[in-house]
Amino acid sequence: HSSHMYHEAKSSFAHHGVKFSNLEVDLPAMMAQKDKAVAGLTKGIEGLFKKNKVTYVKGFGKLASPSEVSVDLSDGGSTVVKGKNIIIATGSDVKSLPGVTIDEKKIVSSTGALCLSEIPKKLVVIGAGYIGLEMGSVWNRLGSEVTVVEFAPDIVPSMDGEVRKQFQRMLEN
Repeated sequence: HSSHMYHEAKSSFAHHGVKFSNLEVDLPAMMAQKDKAVAGLTKGIEGLFKKNKVTYVKGFGKLASPSEVSVDLSDGGSTVVKGKNIIIATGSDVKSLPGVTIDEKKIVSSTGALCLSEIPKKLVVIGAGYIGLEMGSVWNRLGSEVTVVEFAPDIVPSMDGEVRKQFQRMLEN
């Protein structure tokens, strides 16, 4: 959201009669805002769980049977959660490339891309899926020259074809 605001101030405000003499990015403040928003959203989810009597278990889970999940708890110990229905919502994980080590400094994951301490002059994004395009867009709005590399013939292959074409045109401009 902060990168959108900066981009709008840089590219659109003058058309509305709002001019700046010295517009700049305060990246540490922007990152602090991001961290505060993430913390608030996390607490909000936990609050909704409590309000709706949802049991929240933090740890590494394994399916023990069709109705049981064995969990090694993050704070130590383990438990078994039983239920008639189990929803597997694992989140995302970074796909590694052979011979490429993600050091979260020069070669970063999407998580690392949200924690960079300076705006890169140039950025290469490997993968034109939702997350790669989002990360590339954020840093492009802040001034990085972004190149996206994709093996597939199209970006975001799960998206509708016409929407995908329009989306690619928008990103190329």
